[in-house]
Amino acid sequence: MPTILELYQKTFKADFQLYQQAQSLFPDGVTHDLRYDNPHPVYIERATKSRKWTASGYELIDFWSGHGSLLLGHNPPNIIRAIEEQLQLGTHYGACHHLELEWASRIIDLVPSAERIRFTSSGTEATQMALRLARLFTKKSKVVKFAGHYHGWHDGLIQSYAPPYDRPIAGIPPNTAATTIVCPPNDLEALTRLFTSDEQIAAVILEPTGGSFGAIPTNGNFLHQLRKLTTEYGVLMIFDEVITGFRVAPGGAQAYYQVKPDLTTLAKIMAGGLPGGAVTGRSEIIDLISKEQSRRMPHQGTFNANPVSASAGIEMLKVAGTGQPQEKANQIAVELRKELNKVIDLHNLDWAFYGEFSAIRFLLGHGLQQSAATFNPYELDYRELKGASTPELVINLRAGMRLNGVDLMPSGGMTTAVHSHSDVEKTVGALDKTIRQMKVDGLIS
Repeated sequence: MPTILELYQKTFKADFQLYQQAQSLFPDGVTHDLRYDNPHPVYIERATKSRKWTASGYELIDFWSGHGSLLLGHNPPNIIRAIEEQLQLGTHYGACHHLELEWASRIIDLVPSAERIRFTSSGTEATQMALRLARLFTKKSKVVKFAGHYHGWHDGLIQSYAPPYDRPIAGIPPNTAATTIVCPPNDLEALTRLFTSDEQIAAVILEPTGGSFGAIPTNGNFLHQLRKLTTEYGVLMIFDEVITGFRVAPGGAQAYYQVKPDLTTLAKIMAGGLPGGAVTGRSEIIDLISKEQSRRMPHQGTFNANPVSASAGIEMLKVAGTGQPQEKANQIAVELRKELNKVIDLHNLDWAFYGEFSAIRFLLGHGLQQSAATFNPYELDYRELKGASTPELVINLRAGMRLNGVDLMPSGGMTTAVHSHSDVEKTVGALDKTIRQMKVDGLIS
């Protein structure tokens, strides 16, 4: 009987052919680290709602959700109409336009901390801008981030985003790396020691639901305590809401937890699934970009507030502002996590699916003497969560799930407002079939 990986290669032949071509064009044959797959990635030809189709004609339930940007699923009609209308009017003016005003106004109305805003082209650009603004405002040079939290791939914050957390990132000069201080997540005592010993800390940046949208979770109590601590020491608090913004709640995690940061970075959902980002927050900080400032931060960007992205973002925020899509996505995620864990317990594995809101995270081998249904990620050290699953198991799990019609991210995925109960049933069935095949292959017992 063929193994999962042997079946995978037979099934996705057209995808493999494209991958062979890609290897001569791109490092590792991919354009994003997360899209690298063993034995090879799939290539998507089209998508709609919660489904997408590979080059080999295979239909998959999609839990990538556009890296989190597709709260309404693939190709929602209202957004597609807005994009099509704007395409007829122009894709890039190189000038101001009325859409950027409505886009900005809707964001400011929804996000509690938002007083002023500046658009960027991506979340990475947004976090880079936030760091510069924080340093300029405080006249201090260093920034604290938490291990396992991801804030884009620029020099200032890429350190310690994935295990091994103490590994230096190639290509970053030591002097640059030294301006970023890494703190264990959820550790207020360690953070207090840093604040006490170093007067050059300008800001703390974090994902407000924890590293990689809750792979290393953070709770509301910690956020409130962090807000108090940063205020006491005169350190700015930056919420990276690139994923959580408009996904956790209409006003993001800060609205849900009722914690107001000094600066907030946004992207993904705010642009309706198209490229686009922003930094928002206190006026006196954002206004350091103004030309009226004697000591200002210059800011350019060819595609800032692109009109096509703006048209998509406006339509997305009209719907996201109601709170209904978040409620649907969160509810289906709760159901999915519960049912997947039932399958895991049926097979007596020390695996678990966990997460909050619309997050679906998996851990293959937590080592705890408890069922998946009662798994609590807060009982484990952060180094035992993100990236801790055995790579061979992850490869075979994801390949097996694809063979059974489900596409998971390397650590799980996210639900949308259009994922259905039938999607849950099929995903649960796919997990059961995959586990059984992994047992046959001798990967688990």
